[in-house]
Amino acid sequence: MLRTLARRAAEPSKETLNAYNNPYRAKRLWPPDLSKLSPKHQFRLERKYKRRSALRYQRPGWIKGVKLVQYGTMICTGCSWMS
Repeated sequence: MLRTLARRAAEPSKETLNAYNNPYRAKRLWPPDLSKLSPKHQFRLERKYKRRSALRYQRPGWIKGVKLVQYGTMICTGCSWMS
């Protein structure tokens, strides 16, 4: 087991993937040239991108925490103004 670990530690690290040596090539060029697309395809692409970005940037835990802090601040401010 120690021999295996020593051998693996002595090996050079694997080359990191980039656009030139990536075995998983992209099917389409991104971002597409919108001037070459029809209005229908432009709209579809924009709608898909908006939906994906909206899903990507939703953080339910963060949103819930911010709401709780805001409500707590409002309640504390209201209580301090009442007294």
